Amino acid sequence: MVYVEKFEVGRNFYYKLVHTLRKGKKITHRTKYLGKILPEKEELKQLEKEFLTELREEKYEYLSVEDVDNIEHKKEKYNEKIGELSPLEEEERLKEFIIRFTYDSSKLSGVRVTLRQTSLILREGIMPKGFKNLRTVKELENHEKGIMAITKYKGVLNELFIKKLHKILFAGVDNTIAGKLRSELKRNVKIAGTSYVPPNWENLSKELEMFFKWYQAENRKLHPLELATLIHLKLISLQLFVDGNSRLSRLLMNWILWKKGYPLVDIPIEELENYYNVLDKYQIEKNEKPFVDYIKKRYLKSS
Repeated sequence: MVYVEKFEVGRNFYYKLVHTLRKGKKITHRTKYLGKILPEKEELKQLEKEFLTELREEKYEYLSVEDVDNIEHKKEKYNEKIGELSPLEEEERLKEFIIRFTYDSSKLSGVRVTLRQTSLILREGIMPKGFKNLRTVKELENHEKGIMAITKYKGVLNELFIKKLHKILFAGVDNTIAGKLRSELKRNVKIAGTSYVPPNWENLSKELEMFFKWYQAENRKLHPLELATLIHLKLISLQLFVDGNSRLSRLLMNWILWKKGYPLVDIPIEELENYYNVLDKYQIEKNEKPFVDYIKKRYLKSS
């Protein structure tokens, strides 16, 4: 059964489609956000039809129905909370996430910086006392630009976008590799602390082509959180660039979540060992599920 529900956030009213299904004693709900204005009758009928089609075609590779219910509930509460904020409050909320995400993502990538230094550089625009590493400052500023880029990009996931995002991360940091695939530079890479060996540069173009074929086949079938997670996992494992692959893959994961209206996911530096362990499960054992489970838990813990 599908019906329209009107709900209030702050002083504003919004509409959503709701689908309910009873399985024994349990009732599950699926929702589709419509916005502040209720569509006209014919458009609403079409949206209901599309909603039911989406529900019939749902394919969860690694998520249970209960997982999806929890994920969608989190999304709904997140959007309700955002709807209560003023534009300035919403901007401040994003800024706080950017600082923490930039700090954690940079630390995960081996950048030596503290959370306070990150905040001073990105929020205040000042050089911390005694801090002389100009490269790190540029890396932090570029990462912030990368986050802003994913919140504004309305196009599709393709090689051009991936290279553009990498160029943002490394502009002024290392222009010799910025936006250039390993296949273009004819360089191989190794990952410290693991026996996993990324594809040879000579095979990288073929591997990237296979990735995009996978994406085209699955991007409308998988749940958005699964899709975002697997994009992260597959791209960090391909190591498309000489440097910056982990930061890039985390940005692309959050781009998918942002465009679909889901909360963004941060992986705190304190989770480094757990993060690497689930990466190993895929890179060495070819098991994707532990990584999906891990990101799902991080998502559900997000504020």
